[in-house]
Amino acid sequence: MFEELDGYLYPILADSEENAQKMEKKYARNYAIFYDPSKEVQKLLNQQVKIWKGGRMPGLLIIDKQGIIQYAYYSDSMKDLPKTEEILEVLKRINRQPND
Repeated sequence: MFEELDGYLYPILADSEENAQKMEKKYARNYAIFYDPSKEVQKLLNQQVKIWKGGRMPGLLIIDKQGIIQYAYYSDSMKDLPKTEEILEVLKRINRQPND
């Protein structure tokens, strides 16, 4: 679905390689999960940690081919995720933009 709009998923887990591999086997059979044990990516993206809401809050960024963030969604809880339709609309808009 995302690939048809030239979109690709790159999940990043702020954890060890071992835990990333466990998550990959359990949840992301079609996608590799990258790991960041130093949590540098989490810091750069200002991803919040809310212990009382389950830990690190999900975040989703859509970055165009020029490396510009076109969409950013920072969740307020583990269940707070953007709608698929919203993500697809952003990808469609990006694909309509002329490439420089």
